[in-house]
Amino acid sequence: MQKAFLVSAIAAIPFGLIGTFVVVRRIGYLASAIAHCALGGIGAGLYLKYLLAATIFAAYCPPMLVAFLITILSAVLIGIIQIKAKEREDTIISVVWVTVMAWGIILLDRTPGSGNIASYLFGDILLITNTDVMLVAGLSLAVLTLVLTFFKRFEAVCFDPEFTQIRGVPTAFYFLLLLVLTAMTVVMLVQIVGVILVVAMLTLPAATACRWAIRLMPIGLLAILFGFLASWLGLLLSIWLHYPTGPTIVLVAALFYLISLFHVKN
Repeated sequence: MQKAFLVSAIAAIPFGLIGTFVVVRRIGYLASAIAHCALGGIGAGLYLKYLLAATIFAAYCPPMLVAFLITILSAVLIGIIQIKAKEREDTIISVVWVTVMAWGIILLDRTPGSGNIASYLFGDILLITNTDVMLVAGLSLAVLTLVLTFFKRFEAVCFDPEFTQIRGVPTAFYFLLLLVLTAMTVVMLVQIVGVILVVAMLTLPAATACRWAIRLMPIGLLAILFGFLASWLGLLLSIWLHYPTGPTIVLVAALFYLISLFHVKN
């Protein structure tokens, strides 16, 4: 439980920041595709660990690192399709999404001792290990550093990409970088709420924050706060009510959003 609360607190920072860009840029569909591709990465990571179990390379190939790399590659591919495809980009992205996800499910099924697939689809934060805590902390720091470094560029790409491109800013590069950061965040979030509910936690805190603020930075800070509160309250309620942890966290986040609908911005 201590690890669960610690990871929730750390992960709320990148979830809130990246979720803000996802909501403002209106790329929830792309985030959903990336989230489902993460299952392919998890399946590949666990299968590779199983194959290398008897070798010295097993310690250098943690499953979540493999999932991290494959999810980033999928995000870049999806971003390139979104930028370059002249038509039917939604269909092509869907093909990538379902193919990588199906591949991951097959690999999970072929891996002895990989556990219940439902734990990856719906999450189980109580299975967090010390290695996962360190990985989440490192990725959170990396995401926070990149967001703060390129915040103005991301802001311009989200609100007015055409004008930004005219000014000579490589909008395609920063859009792909944003998708890579989304992929990094997705890998962290899968451990908490699972693949199916990952987009909900990426969008709900940020969507709630958009009801209370207009400027991008305040929205991001509020999204971090709402994500943190939803995670901790969801954990406490799941213990008290004996409910699954991931869905309970999402329901709390959804409740925050429903309440925020009654708030009218000035």
